[in-house]
Amino acid sequence: MRRGLAGLHRLWSWRGRGREQPALAKTDVEITDFVGLAQPGTRDRVRPQPRAAGHRPTTPVRGPQPQISGEDGSGEQTHHLTLPPYRPAVMVFSTHGRAPVALRVVGRKGRSSRLYRLSGDGAPVSARVPLPDATRTIGFRVSAVGDPEAWTATAAPLREVPRFHDEINGTGSDVVHYRGQAGPGTLHYAGPGQIQLESLDDRLAYGLTVVEGRAGEHTFRWPGRGYYQVRSAGAWTLSAA
Repeated sequence: MRRGLAGLHRLWSWRGRGREQPALAKTDVEITDFVGLAQPGTRDRVRPQPRAAGHRPTTPVRGPQPQISGEDGSGEQTHHLTLPPYRPAVMVFSTHGRAPVALRVVGRKGRSSRLYRLSGDGAPVSARVPLPDATRTIGFRVSAVGDPEAWTATAAPLREVPRFHDEINGTGSDVVHYRGQAGPGTLHYAGPGQIQLESLDDRLAYGLTVVEGRAGEHTFRWPGRGYYQVRSAGAWTLSAA
């Protein structure tokens, strides 16, 4: 009798171990273009995390971005663009005309220079200017070559910055996102004056000058993937070996 009870006990224990407890429901959140977690254009699945007190948004909210417009080009009036709640961000500056313009930022915090020469190389201007300042607004002045140009300045997320691995072309000052690895690179410049390629940190503040020179071909070494500022007044090509 005792052996029979022991056999039943073993049978009940084995059946109990075979039963699975109900799994807890899992909630996955799909994050796209999240600065610091996912590279632009990729999709990662992550477990949701509780927000800390005083959490500051770092991703752009879908909807209209801060924007201002003007038509002056004297360089005397100071305009103020409200920065978005997420950081870092860029200013996308565009014109309706084809003439080059110069944008001068009021205040030099986080910049090697306050002057940005913007050009469309015979087409309307569409260029990016980094917004590394921690203030709520950024002040700037616009100088046009020739008659005043109608322009628009929009605060935009980092996905608006052009990305490349091997080669990219542009004209005038702009911000680019290099997606390759550290190694040899080439800068070809076909414009007036000097050109500088500057590395930016993860807050889009000035890091160091990678290469500079005048018209012609210049070799240098990419420090690594990241955001870079091109300063020039003419056409250029950046490439990696």
